[in-house]
Amino acid sequence: MILVIDLTRPDLPILFDEFVSPIIRIVNNLGSKVSTIHLSDLKTIDRNVTGIIIAGTALADTWYQSHAPTSFLCNEKIPVLGICAGMQMITAGKRGEYIPSLEIGMVPVKLTKAGRTDPLTKGKEDFSGYALHQYTTTIPPSWDVLAVSDTGPQIIKCRDAPQYGALFHPEVRNEWIYERFLLITQKTIP
Repeated sequence: MILVIDLTRPDLPILFDEFVSPIIRIVNNLGSKVSTIHLSDLKTIDRNVTGIIIAGTALADTWYQSHAPTSFLCNEKIPVLGICAGMQMITAGKRGEYIPSLEIGMVPVKLTKAGRTDPLTKGKEDFSGYALHQYTTTIPPSWDVLAVSDTGPQIIKCRDAPQYGALFHPEVRNEWIYERFLLITQKTIP
């Protein structure tokens, strides 16, 4: 089962429809069961969870920045994929720092040397990603950059655990990232 964590501001439920629901739809369409929880309700990870996707949120929603992930989430050994704010929160939980970086719209993304061999990105040399953020974070030393745009890292991976981050929103025109992430959670990587 895939756990989707909702980082949206709790008093704006419309954000769930825009940022979390598309991920649930994609993962369901790819044949995986999904459970959803809001970050504020997260206490432990169910043993049946095979992967975690931390959804992004709206451009002006910074609620997640004052709600650090619990320590067990940052130390999970099961696969984790943080999207936009989810990537920022994971790296901030590993001592990264938030940095203002406004990006809206389609951005060209290119793989790095590490990205050309990683199962999440291998074979996708150049593509465009839909960016909608006003922050990024510094990349912790134990993370590799798999893909970049002109403004900086767009996909990252922890060297010590199957944790990934994508600064852009793959639910817009890059559903293949979710498909490959699900393969990683199933350990059936091509």
